Amino acid sequence: MQDQTRGNRGKGDLLGRTRRQGRKKITLNRRVLVFFFFLLLSVLFWFLTAMNKEYMTSISYPVRYIRFPENKVLVNDIPDRLELAVNAEGYTLLRYKLQSRIAPIIFDVNSFALSTVLGDPSTVYILTSYAKDRIVKQLSSEIEILDISPDTLFFQFADKVSKKVPVEPSLEISFEKQYMQVGPYLVEPDSVTISGPEMIIDSIEMVATVPVTMSNVNRSFDMELEMQPLNRVEYDPLEVWIQVPIEKFTETSVKVRIEVINMPDSLLLRPFPPAVTVSCQVGLSAYETLNEHLFRAVVDYAEVGNMLGNKLQVQIIKMPAYIRSVNFTPKSVEYIVER
Repeated sequence: MQDQTRGNRGKGDLLGRTRRQGRKKITLNRRVLVFFFFLLLSVLFWFLTAMNKEYMTSISYPVRYIRFPENKVLVNDIPDRLELAVNAEGYTLLRYKLQSRIAPIIFDVNSFALSTVLGDPSTVYILTSYAKDRIVKQLSSEIEILDISPDTLFFQFADKVSKKVPVEPSLEISFEKQYMQVGPYLVEPDSVTISGPEMIIDSIEMVATVPVTMSNVNRSFDMELEMQPLNRVEYDPLEVWIQVPIEKFTETSVKVRIEVINMPDSLLLRPFPPAVTVSCQVGLSAYETLNEHLFRAVVDYAEVGNMLGNKLQVQIIKMPAYIRSVNFTPKSVEYIVER
């Protein structure tokens, strides 16, 4: 009986200690929460006070140039950002820092009196301090501009020239099995006018479109392609329209008689065999029209004596543009010359 009483008493003590520890833990957690609440509150008040103060700092601001002198083109690199030393309240600076996209400062070049660099009439300059009032109008009235860097902008101009050049589509096409391109690209327009500095324009004989890759193509298509950007070059128009003819193909072969070229009138050369077999892939729409008259296979009498053995190389010098995977046999033929 005494043992049971001692056991009940021990359980009561343990339960009491557990309850006291729980109350202490709750009290401690409350104290921690109260501490962090007042800490956060003090930080917030400090932040609000700090944001109300004015600060001097430097910000990088994008700039876009418009209206260059007529019939002139820029040939040197100019800054795309201006470093502004500013004075503003913390709120204003924070708002600027948090902006994901900033509208650039518009720099109207032609509205300034352009000063020419001594000894170099092609180069002019503008002091950015002269543009300060215009820049202020485009920025927030809460920002005071103290200084602008660089302090001088240099512009080197050249006469703008133009010429028309052909367009080469930059297309990489892979076809679905049993399909092929059955004709050349149709480009509209097939040439564009390019404008820019004479030293650049004179060196350009052809321009390309932006590269496009297509896979598993099984039908004809048309699409608009943009011109490949070139530094300091303007296009007119900026896009071209392209059509690509594609259809299913079949494989076929044609017998083509061999012609002899550069043959003296007093001689006769007979090749053996007298014809080659040309194999190719052709679109189904052109299959019925494919014949030997669309090909030309030749051997050159001028090569007689230059070749090893009694053989001449065969060349295919004419074939339709719409066939693919062209092969022929034999590649060389024996011959006899008769007087």
